[in-house]
Amino acid sequence: MYMELRPSLRRNYSTTNHPEVYAPVLAPLGGAVIPGGEVELDGRIYYGLYLEFGPSSVDGWFTRIGSEELGLPEHDLLDAQRRQLLVDGKRIDLTPLEFELLSYLSQHAGAVVSRYDLLADVWGYHANVGSNVIEAVVHALRKKLGPRSSVIETVRGFGYRFRAD
Repeated sequence: MYMELRPSLRRNYSTTNHPEVYAPVLAPLGGAVIPGGEVELDGRIYYGLYLEFGPSSVDGWFTRIGSEELGLPEHDLLDAQRRQLLVDGKRIDLTPLEFELLSYLSQHAGAVVSRYDLLADVWGYHANVGSNVIEAVVHALRKKLGPRSSVIETVRGFGYRFRAD
């Protein structure tokens, strides 16, 4: 079912009455208990859970999990577990959109990603919105990247490319 819903499936929800069992399992996979998501049914308390796949849907999630399991080196700029940048030995917090955009671009390293694809896959818009939302997030990311800002390359009139060199 997950594979049929890709590339638009970004998050999976579930419930449990044993969050202490499932929360430690979900955490390394990108999931958690939903804060304040508990509900009482028939005298039992159930907790909402989520599993975050991110903008690359199940494909990107499987790639990340597989890389971690195989011990492949993590990208030197992005700590996906902590959702932070790593620049010159410093950790820099990212907003959710900054993280999703940089993660998406890095997963498509070397390829030119169109504005339309970014709007659809990161923002969830399925129309070419005449807005500067992408430019604003790219600008903020470049400021945070500092001397590494050139990893996000503008491809004039089309979109962006992540340069992993």
